Amino acid sequence: MTKISKSNTSLDEPLEKRELQEAILEKEKLLIELIEKIEHFKIDLSVIKQEYDIKIGRLYLKLDETDLEILKFKKIEDLISKGFSLEEAQKVVEDTLKNRREQIDEEYKKLDDEEKDIEKRKTISQEEQEELKKLFRKLAHKFHPDLTGGDDTMMKKINKTYADGDLETLRAIDQGEGIGNVDIKTIEELKIKLERLEESIKKALYEQEQLKHSEWAILKESIEKAKKQQRDILSELAEKVAEDIAKKENQLDELKKKYGRK
Repeated sequence: MTKISKSNTSLDEPLEKRELQEAILEKEKLLIELIEKIEHFKIDLSVIKQEYDIKIGRLYLKLDETDLEILKFKKIEDLISKGFSLEEAQKVVEDTLKNRREQIDEEYKKLDDEEKDIEKRKTISQEEQEELKKLFRKLAHKFHPDLTGGDDTMMKKINKTYADGDLETLRAIDQGEGIGNVDIKTIEELKIKLERLEESIKKALYEQEQLKHSEWAILKESIEKAKKQQRDILSELAEKVAEDIAKKENQLDELKKKYGRK
């Protein structure tokens, strides 16, 4: 914790108060800078995740679909061996696999939405990006729960809005009444605030480290290194999954010939 000189007389109180206030301003600035870096990094990682989902996740869904079709025919074979007719077996299997088909359809829909988000983000101009950053810093100063008079619920909304690149909503929040700044008068209150800020900075630093070691951060680093070698890791991964799909489809074709294309 920051060391502040302790007062022995009432005459020293204004000096101690100023020292505490200056320390608080310094810590607030550091905390806001950390929050902004973390949010930027989260956005970078979300973009990596979305690109991965669109380029490779969609292929994995196709692989799941093919595996599901293969499983369908294998289950049909099993039921026929137990005395079911082909038509009975097909109906039982289709009913059994219905939920998984619906899950795959829902996952395709999510990928479509992610693709729209990426396209939307591409339309944000440099000027709008700068305004987003300025508004985010301003609103973080006003609403962060570890700053005086902060609002945790509003800060979560601001973080999400910033990550989505929703400039209009950030403007609306900024133009709203917001919350009043709480006037801290006593030295004891200032000390408590400083302690809370230092604890928040520790938490932010820990979160930053956790993000740096996340799977998406590791993938981001690998992509950047590969680019220097003129390689595209995502395309390479996509090719491997596509090869697996081709093998599975050949297996599926053989099953379709045996039982028809139902």
